[in-house]
Amino acid sequence: RLRRAALGLVVLFGSGGALLSCALTPPSVGSVSGTERLRIIEESWPGLHALVQISWDEHLIPSITAANDADAAYAVGVVHAHLRLSQMEVFRKVSQGRISEMAGPFTVDIDEAIRAIELDRAVETMEHELPERTRVWINAYVNGINAYRDRLPRRPADARVLGFDFEEPWTTRDVLVFGRLASVDVNWGRVLRLAGLRDEAGYEEFVGRLWAFGDLGIPSFGPGQPHKLDILTDVGRTGSNAVVVHGSRSRSGGALVASDPHLGLLQPNIWCVVGYRTPESSVVGLTIPGLPFVLVGRNERVAWTGTNMQSSSSVFYRLPKGWEAESTRSEPIAVRLWPDATRSIRESAFGPVITDAGLLGDIDEGDVALRWRGHDASDEPSAFLRASRAIDWPGFRDAFRTYAAGGQNILYGDAEGNIGQLMAVEAVPAAARASRLGVVDANTPAFAWSAGSGSMDLPASFNPDAGFLVSANNIPTPTTPPLVPQGNANDRITRMGELLSGKGFVSLDELAAIQSDTFSAASLALAQRISELALDGEATAAEQAIARELASWDGHYTTDSRGAYVFQLILSRLIDEIYSSRYGEGIRATIRSGPYVYDFVRSDLEDPDSASSHVLAAIRMATRDARCGDVWGDIHELRVAHLIGIVPVLGRGYVFDAIPYSGSPSVV
Repeated sequence: RLRRAALGLVVLFGSGGALLSCALTPPSVGSVSGTERLRIIEESWPGLHALVQISWDEHLIPSITAANDADAAYAVGVVHAHLRLSQMEVFRKVSQGRISEMAGPFTVDIDEAIRAIELDRAVETMEHELPERTRVWINAYVNGINAYRDRLPRRPADARVLGFDFEEPWTTRDVLVFGRLASVDVNWGRVLRLAGLRDEAGYEEFVGRLWAFGDLGIPSFGPGQPHKLDILTDVGRTGSNAVVVHGSRSRSGGALVASDPHLGLLQPNIWCVVGYRTPESSVVGLTIPGLPFVLVGRNERVAWTGTNMQSSSSVFYRLPKGWEAESTRSEPIAVRLWPDATRSIRESAFGPVITDAGLLGDIDEGDVALRWRGHDASDEPSAFLRASRAIDWPGFRDAFRTYAAGGQNILYGDAEGNIGQLMAVEAVPAAARASRLGVVDANTPAFAWSAGSGSMDLPASFNPDAGFLVSANNIPTPTTPPLVPQGNANDRITRMGELLSGKGFVSLDELAAIQSDTFSAASLALAQRISELALDGEATAAEQAIARELASWDGHYTTDSRGAYVFQLILSRLIDEIYSSRYGEGIRATIRSGPYVYDFVRSDLEDPDSASSHVLAAIRMATRDARCGDVWGDIHELRVAHLIGIVPVLGRGYVFDAIPYSGSPSVV
């Protein structure tokens, strides 16, 4: 799908000489003058109630001082627009299924799929039900965006290449729809991917192993027995690293909070650091332009961070034969440099029929409807606003009482040294029960949609005996049924716990070092098993040499590591050797990119009848392919690029560098 989208951009950009010139070369410094844009900010702003001061440090991080909250929100809108207006416009169009307005006819199917999912289904109700304080904050923010937009003298280079202007004003609805994009169920991709593998050889065995791996996930906190979501519902009618350390283990006596919210790295970055101070609040932290809230940050009393919980909040319903649509909506799709398109999506009693969209029609389960917690109203904006003003754990935890869509592990620390973790999500039993089954029959009572259990009803942890809490996209706590169908590998959470355990006081430098740690226990265990089998077998001198390089590896994925390079090369060949006759091609590709690959391969190398032959064959191919002197950084690079850089050939002017860097998906 990405290749198809990229092809569409190639054709699009080839349509005019001016666009071609823009795409082939990076924007010149003079295309949009920073000095000119700063003058815009220094002008008078009639939308403000009082004087606002915006200061910039040496990293161009803005600090806003305002006399009231509305003016602070207005200034955040100005700052976001000043720094990221084109990026915000791209996000807005993506969230609304309007990519073809930028990319032309080859992304119409993607827009159709986004429209079918209907991210904006509950937005009208959400806007109507916003608390007054939240409404004032968001309205002031969009007024600040629009005020800056109106003063921009001309379009930036990336806006010209992508073919949009800034004539369409931002609204509160735009912010809420973008928020729904940020709250999507990360399990959608897994369900659709597995549905496409159902007919491949070895599917049932693979899925069984997949869920067994998930069951071995280490939780961040108790209880010792699984928490039963069914009971909660009856009574009350679900790539990042984060760690908080109790004040008893810090020299200041205050809690320590360190995190790395892993998101894709683009230029400009998806994150934008902003600070603001008013008589009512003082907050600094990470924001996403287009959303006027500090998502990871601190005020003068508390600090907070989070990781994606990977909780299931959706049910894919297989509609019965002969079902009748309740309605059909027509979706007009504007297409750049091409005739506009119209797509029709049927509505069922179980939600929109997503298989009406071409890209989602290959599920091969008949007509499938989607019910997602994000299709119902909830109030995540107020949750983050309240959290940013909290002064203690009870108030902070209560802030997330209205949070429902897009489950997050939220970690907390305060100036008194207290630490905590909560589950920001509404846990819907039907979604949890269906989470490992993919598409389920619509009329099965066990999957009937019902109200879930909110954050205040779900388990939380406060001041645990260990003196710290760690989250790495792992399950927060066991539940029955499993709210998180497949957690991450245990490497990261185990490693962070090991580095914190046994220490007295913990320093900020030590926390920073933990966030940069490159060790993988799972990789090292597998590497040792491979080298043992290779050195015990009938390998040639060259093959034994590469096996010894592997045996000497310390398990760290540093840029200068020869062992990491050799290990990943051998592992790639081993996957083909072990699974080519056991699983289909799609399953092998899924294993290759999954967090469970090290555990799967290590387990399969315990078979005495085949382990040695598999390893020797993989070593033989790796010996042939390995380049003398190459290290991990030669193949593991950070591509520094603008979003336009994904376009082959024409986007090369927007690819600025490729930097060797340490790490892997299995390390902190």
